[in-house]
Amino acid sequence: MTRVFFPLLVLLQLSACSVMGPSTISSSRPAYNQAVQMSNDQEMLLNLVRILYRDTTYFTNVERIAASYEFNRSVRGGLSLQSTADALSRTLNLGDGILEFNEQPTVFYAPIDGEKFVRQMLTPMNPDLLLLLVKSGWSMDRVFSIGVQEMNGLRNAPSAAGPTPAVEPIFKEFKEVVRLMRLLQTNADMELGKTPGGEGIELVFVPQPQFVDEVKRIKTLLGLDLARNRFPILSGSETHTPGVVFISTRPLISAMSYIAQGIQAPQADLDAGRVRKTQRRDGVGDFDWQTLLEGVFRVRSSATPPVPGQASVVVPYRGSFFYIADDDLDTKSTFVLLNQLMALNATPAGNASAINFTFGK
Repeated sequence: MTRVFFPLLVLLQLSACSVMGPSTISSSRPAYNQAVQMSNDQEMLLNLVRILYRDTTYFTNVERIAASYEFNRSVRGGLSLQSTADALSRTLNLGDGILEFNEQPTVFYAPIDGEKFVRQMLTPMNPDLLLLLVKSGWSMDRVFSIGVQEMNGLRNAPSAAGPTPAVEPIFKEFKEVVRLMRLLQTNADMELGKTPGGEGIELVFVPQPQFVDEVKRIKTLLGLDLARNRFPILSGSETHTPGVVFISTRPLISAMSYIAQGIQAPQADLDAGRVRKTQRRDGVGDFDWQTLLEGVFRVRSSATPPVPGQASVVVPYRGSFFYIADDDLDTKSTFVLLNQLMALNATPAGNASAINFTFGK
């Protein structure tokens, strides 16, 4: 019996060790993943709120996570057998036991500053990148609202791409164009594709009788030739170009300033002048930023933390709680898109050629 029992005991210990390693992956990897994702969202929202209050922003990246695991255990014991004429007694005596499991995570942070900040945050976004996002399924009105500051002379609230302006920005014609483009995009009446030579990108209208008026309105607002249906898209700020669509893109920090206007500051902070009020262009009352950002971005604030399940991300700041409502799908979509732009703009300048933009065939 003794010869059988102890090998079984040792085998049991070894088999437990053999599954300990794989089990740490299934238990710890999702936890680290969720922690990084949540902290990224909180940092992004926190910096948007800082922008609204004209406070200093600060960005960090979780560059690397290294976690080591150590599992130690020891058991001392014995088995005694006593036999008599009419009985056999067995006694299992386990002595002191030690069971230790240690996790030692190391997290490496890297601030976004210096040349990296200039490249990632202050350099205008690559137009090909925005068009790639549209081609990959993002709505044109959402992508262009965030990333484009001007299109064939139509201005998309350029004064909102910095500190909150004192007067209502100019945006109405641009907003009308991108909303109409979204309608045509949804109904396959307009698409983005390669130019015939394959060197660039073009906007192509595919006329359908039910959208003739919408196509005409877009072309009129952009100053395009009504008789043409194919227009190359180029980077620039030219206006009187009936055969070309010129777009001027924003730096990422300007895009963040733009959507930060969708944060609803507490009334006490507005009244105290901690957040600037924007006046309507006609001088009658305050400008409602949701006139510009409705369906794009809205962050709510409250004096108390939102109830569980009410917010998808929340940060405390200046005595208030700022949060994105969990049922506000438009704002959540814009927030995801902003995080994607942040990640895509992090590509080192020397590795730009590593990104291959492909639009159709």
